[in-house]
Formats: sequence, C-alpha cells, structure tokens
Amino acid sequence: MIRMVVMRLLLMLPILLGVSIVAFVLMRALPGDFAQAAAGTNLISPETLATIRHNLGLDRPVWQQYLQWIAAALHGDLGTSFVTKKPVAGELLPRLAVTAELTAIAGLMALAMGGATGLASARLRGTTDWVVRVLNSVLLAVPNFVIATLIVLLFGLYFPEIGIFNYVPFHTDPAGNLTSMLLPAISLALTVSVTISENTRAAVLEVSSQDYVMVAKAKGLRARTILGNYLLRNALTPVITVTGLQLAALLGGSILIESIFTIPGMGQYLFDSIAARDYPVIQAIVLVAATIVLLVNVLVDIAYARVDARVSYE
Repeated sequence: MIRMVVMRLLLMLPILLGVSIVAFVLMRALPGDFAQAAAGTNLISPETLATIRHNLGLDRPVWQQYLQWIAAALHGDLGTSFVTKKPVAGELLPRLAVTAELTAIAGLMALAMGGATGLASARLRGTTDWVVRVLNSVLLAVPNFVIATLIVLLFGLYFPEIGIFNYVPFHTDPAGNLTSMLLPAISLALTVSVTISENTRAAVLEVSSQDYVMVAKAKGLRARTILGNYLLRNALTPVITVTGLQLAALLGGSILIESIFTIPGMGQYLFDSIAARDYPVIQAIVLVAATIVLLVNVLVDIAYARVDARVSYE
C-alpha cells in the first residue's frame, strides 16, 4: 500500500509540471496583457505600456519568466498579484477554504442523491426506474449555471425572506454559513449526481446477475445481507472511480456558481483574475486545482484497492 501511494505521488510531479507549463504559456498567448488591461484604454502611449511591462518583468522571454516563477513556487512563493500587490498565497488560501467547503458539501449531496436514486432504480425497476431515468436525462441536459439561475429567480420571487446572496463566513456563524452554502451546493450537485446515479444503477444491475449473488439468494440469505455484503460492496468499485473523477466537474462548475451566488471562493477569484489578466493569480489557481484533483485521484486509487481485493497494491 505504501509503495503504491509513493508511486502515485511521484507520478504527480511530471503532470503538475506539464500543467504549469501549459497554463503559463496559454495565458501569455491570449490577446492583450495586464498592462493593457490596467490601462483600460487604447490611448495610453507605447512608452508607458513598456514601462509597466518592464516593472512587472513581462518584457523578458517567456522561458525566463517561467523558470523564475516555478523556482519560487517550489519554495511556497506563488508570486505577487498584479492587481492588489499582495502575495497570492495569502489571498488564495481563504478563498480555497471556501471553495473546498462548497465542493465538499456538493460532493456529499451528489453522492447521496446519485447513490440513492441509482440503487432505487436498479432494485425497484418498473415505474421507479422509468422516473429516475427521465429525471436524470433532464438534469443531464441542463447545465449547472442554468439550474443556479433558476434557483436564484425562484427563491428571489417566491421566497424573498431566504437570503440568496448573503454569504456568511464559517468562523462568524457556522449555522448561517451552512445555510448560505445550501442553494449553491444543490446547483452544483444536481448535474454531478446524474453521473453517479447512472453508474450506480449499471453497477448494481451487473453485480445482481453474478453467480455469487444467485448462490446467496438460493441459500435463503436475507435481502439486507445480500444487499450489503454482496451487491453494494462489489458495485462500489466503478462508483468510487466515477465519484473521484467528478471532483474536476465540481471544481470547474464552482467558477460560475460562485459568481452567480457571489461567494468569495477560488472560482470567483479566478474569474476576476482572468478579466484583469492577473497572471500570478491564474497560474497559482490552476496549479492548486490540478494538485487537488491529482490528490483525490490518489485517494480514489487507495479506496479502490481497499474495496476490491483483486486490485494489487503495487
């Protein structure tokens, strides 16, 4: 087990290196730069733009800028924001905590909804199966930002007493914080729950036809015993994999969801930074998000190996 974890962590290094290079190069390939975005007008003189770029180091070759940034990042220095002139790490960490909370709540909701509907669809069949499949098809066709917009309109018109845009920090009021996160988490979780539901249904149906399940039924074991010891345990492996992969969808969806509900998380921070061409912030967010996704994949591999004894720890 330890060897497997070490190997997975080592494999993260070249992937993160590639992600950092791609993010660094693509940002500088976009039209315009921070100097032009900060000027806000085309009337500024070329000499002034050149001075701004020189002060920020943007006039140097891209490979020199990258080597300086990645060397500092390896020591925990993610750079200084062009806009606020403050260290990126200090501004990113509080926002990362907010996004992590939103993603965790949405992930738990998606896992609960998807697992329950998928299991009910596979076990009950008939009308229940038909209703679940129709609902999944509808939710899959509607993007999460559309769901978020509809929730904002619905609660704004018919339930104005419920605060939609009143984000409350956790350290100020834990109960109020969880309440303010509820609607954004639902918006984020609904689409992801469809994938979990469909994979749970398919996995349970596949396992139900296996010989060991048939033998357990022939022995007269209780339905609860068969469900817990034979069906769910063996159906968990694909569900675990899909659930881990959906983290990327949750992180990506949080960008728009946080903007719609004015949540001061990493997604809204990224959206504002792209508009301002704040390169250090964008690079840091991409690197941190990639690290989180890779770490979750490592945890998924560990969980997969623990659930399925046929998977080698090597």
